[in-house]
Amino acid sequence: MNSKTERLILFSIFAFCLAIRIAFLTQKNLWFDEVFSWHLSMDSFYEIIVRTSNDIHPPLYYFTLKIWNFVFGDSVAAMRLLSAFFTSSAIFFIYPLSRRIMPTAQAFLVLIMYSLSPLNLYYSQEVRMAAMNLFLNAGSVYFLMKLTDVSHNHHRIFRDKYSLLYLFFTLFALYTHYFSFFILAAEVIYVIVINLYLRKQILSYVYIWLGVLAGYILWIPDLITHMRKGQSWRVPQNLQQILAEYANYIRDLNLGLYYYYTDLELVKYITYFAAICVLFSIAGVIVHRNKQRNNTLVLILLVLFVPLMLAGIISFRQKIEFYRYLSILVPFISIFLVYGIYIWKLKPVSYTLLLLCFAVNVYGITIHYSFDFKNDDYRELITRINEEYRPEDKLYVEPHYNGWVIDYYKKQEKLHIPDAANIRYGWKEVLDSISTQKPPRFWVVMDYSSVDTIGYSQNIENLRSRYEQEFNMTYYLAPQKVELYLFAQKDK
Repeated sequence: MNSKTERLILFSIFAFCLAIRIAFLTQKNLWFDEVFSWHLSMDSFYEIIVRTSNDIHPPLYYFTLKIWNFVFGDSVAAMRLLSAFFTSSAIFFIYPLSRRIMPTAQAFLVLIMYSLSPLNLYYSQEVRMAAMNLFLNAGSVYFLMKLTDVSHNHHRIFRDKYSLLYLFFTLFALYTHYFSFFILAAEVIYVIVINLYLRKQILSYVYIWLGVLAGYILWIPDLITHMRKGQSWRVPQNLQQILAEYANYIRDLNLGLYYYYTDLELVKYITYFAAICVLFSIAGVIVHRNKQRNNTLVLILLVLFVPLMLAGIISFRQKIEFYRYLSILVPFISIFLVYGIYIWKLKPVSYTLLLLCFAVNVYGITIHYSFDFKNDDYRELITRINEEYRPEDKLYVEPHYNGWVIDYYKKQEKLHIPDAANIRYGWKEVLDSISTQKPPRFWVVMDYSSVDTIGYSQNIENLRSRYEQEFNMTYYLAPQKVELYLFAQKDK
């Protein structure tokens, strides 16, 4: 295959990958984590740093989204397009990595497998940092691979363009998501392994990593704080639960995140098939390990299995949602599966398995587009408020931050509903605000996906004792229900 044809196919697959991710980009609601990204991007760069230091993620994605929104607007389609573009562009790193360990045809199969990944599709249509993190880590791995192709003089290491590209992609990845440290750990192990007896070569990479450290040093206190704090809703896991999470991860990779609403019996058999393919690939790599000594393969295996192992270890302390935080591994899993199946040289068996893998992914994409919601789908609730809104109405949301969802849709669709009241300290402040403002009518939203909902029933009973309830509706959303109330002042 000549280079012109190869480039044409590569760009065609890129266009195919992007088209799948753009399709139905606005089908699903903007859920809370996405609204949080939007809300944070509305702040100044300094405020973003302050707020992320008090949150759990680094700030670079929010900086990027802020700039993107300034240029392209903050509609659902515009914001999600950023993620779609990142995951599609990762193809230009995935292909050359694949090409180093397998023929051209199989490398293109890797790209198709990646493009059809339901899990990757999900995060390609989300206003969060997973897509950007995947792109940056794919670039980091690729530039490290280019860097290790030749020997280096550590005194001249920063004159190499690949050294600088590797440094910046790695640094930006670490500023995007902490799980990028897992990829970095795999890269460090790789450099040590291939340069075990070449200390001067290792010293060159140490200089690069010191450059990464220098660029990250201002954020290290926040990193330590976030590591100590963790997240209160993440509970420790035992060995059985962690092994179950690995099994679920195999299912999530092949079917996405909506299989809970489909034929679970079929899902069970698909999971068995996916597990067999994984085992077949692992066996292929082990059995044929001496037939192809390839540094790229070593790096891919480390980048794949080190994060999986570290995620399992961390889960003993706090549960790790593999499908979310390890979605960055989809490119490397695609390479591993195609290579592990292909290396057997059993063409009828290999291509049958790959064809079935593609069929499973297509089925997962079909499931993905069969449902038009994500978590916290307030669209019907917002429509109801908007239909019955009066100019003097007030709106109170518990917990307050879910009010950002309503504020976003009000802004985008130019609705007449009131702004969600700026309540920051809980239910007592809601009551004080109602007593002080004395609205003739007011809406109350009670979201049961919040951390503490024990007092919700009593809170509503207290309102009923003071005000006239005119309306009540329960919306059964994922992951929990949301209750909407309309109250009015009692006639004296």
